[in-house]
Amino acid sequence: MAQNPTTKFTDNYELKEELGKGAFSVVRRCVQKSTGLDFASKIINTKKLSARDFQKLEREARICRKLQHPNIVRLHDSIQEE
Repeated sequence: MAQNPTTKFTDNYELKEELGKGAFSVVRRCVQKSTGLDFASKIINTKKLSARDFQKLEREARICRKLQHPNIVRLHDSIQEE
């Protein structure tokens, strides 16, 4: 998981078409540059989140990193940018 603050999303992934969107986020297809594998990327506008919602988001990401089940979407990477 990329937690390095100097890592930029575009260093590792190429964004493709939009798959869906909600009030706080957009989901786009992306391709990992090093492997050519396709992933879904959830891009969250954290500026619209309250401090409490941001904490909930971080908690959800911590939990998702631990989950490994064939019927649950797996969190492969997490990058936070300004």
